[in-house]
Parts: sequence; structure tokens; C-alpha cells
Amino acid sequence: MKAPSFLALLAASLLFVGPVQAHGDEKHGEEASAAPAATNGDVHDQAAMAQMGETADAGESSGAHDEAGAAHDEAGGHADESETGVMAVLKKLHPATIHFPIALFFMAAATELFVMRRKGAGLESAVGVLVYGGAIGAVVAVLFGWIHTGLWFGGDAVMQVHRWNGMLIAVLGVAMAYLASRPSQSRAWLRTAIFSMAALILVQGFLGGELAHGPNHLGISWL
Repeated sequence: MKAPSFLALLAASLLFVGPVQAHGDEKHGEEASAAPAATNGDVHDQAAMAQMGETADAGESSGAHDEAGAAHDEAGGHADESETGVMAVLKKLHPATIHFPIALFFMAAATELFVMRRKGAGLESAVGVLVYGGAIGAVVAVLFGWIHTGLWFGGDAVMQVHRWNGMLIAVLGVAMAYLASRPSQSRAWLRTAIFSMAALILVQGFLGGELAHGPNHLGISWL
């Protein structure tokens, strides 16, 4: 074989082998890149399935919570339905009735202070009217307080003091009305009772706030 023919055959062989090797490398590269892609796809699918599982668990928990809330609302609705009629209205009147004796007794105390400073002002009868109205209001408020709780003697210390301090206010109010109705040269007993009543009402108002709005409702930590 001549030298030029041999060289042409060798060049053709090299040209044929080169593309084959190149395609082999491309195929291997595609397989290598497909393997990480498949791995990443599996990880993504697993994460998605885990997230779906968490969502399903959260949905079940939310459903259970909603069912419990519905059951609670249904029970509350039955309880409210059982408290209907005149008695249900009467039980709600205690907070409304307490304002009258509070205002009247405080005004009686303020007017009595004015009488002490100006003895000839002639306001003694005004004090008497305020005391009469406060005494009637105190008895009504105590009556509605017992209607509100029923014949119940339980409760914590705040409830106990509130209950019996209210009774004391009603009894003292009646006694004040009796003292105001008696003509007397000295107003010492009535005056002492009026100012004592003002102090008792302050305590009663604070205790009522504790019961209605929770402990330390004023935000005064030292009380």
C-alpha cells in the first residue's frame, strides 16, 4: 500500500472514532445529570407528602377544635334557654340597682359636710331625704343580690366579704333612716353613721369590681 493511501485511511479511521467517543461521553453525562435530578425529585416529593400530612393533621385538629367549640356553644345555648322568663330578668338587675344607694349615700355625706361648715344653711332636711332614698335603695340592691346568687353561701373571701358587707350596708341604711327621722339636738350619731356608710360603700364598690372584672381589676398590685 502506498504511503498516501495509508495516511488517508488512517485519517478516516480517526474521524470515525472521534464522534463515537464524543457521543459516548455525552450519554454518560446525561445519565450522571439525570441521577441527581431524580434524587432531587424524590426529595421534593417526600417533602410535599410530609407537608400534606401536616396539613391534614392540622385540618383534623382544627376540625376537632371546631366541633368542641360547637358543643360548648350548644351547651351554653341550652343553659341560656333554661334561664328565661321573669327570673332571668330579675337576676340581671342587681348591677343596675346598686348605683342608687351609692349615689344617694355619697350625696348625703357631702351634704352633711356642708351642714358642718354652715350650720345655719338649713340643709338638714335634704340630708334626711338623701338618707331615706339611700336606705330604700340599699334594701332593694341587697334583695336583688340574693336573687342574683340564690340562697347560696359559698364563694371565696372576696365573695363572702361582698355579701355580708352588703347586708351591713342595708341594715346601717335602715338605722340611718331611723336616726334621720328623729328630731335631735345632736347629729353626732347620724353623722358618724353617714361617714361610716361612705367608707363601707367604697369597700363594697371595690369588691364588686373584683367579682365582675377579676382580681386586681384596678391594676394596683399592693392591694
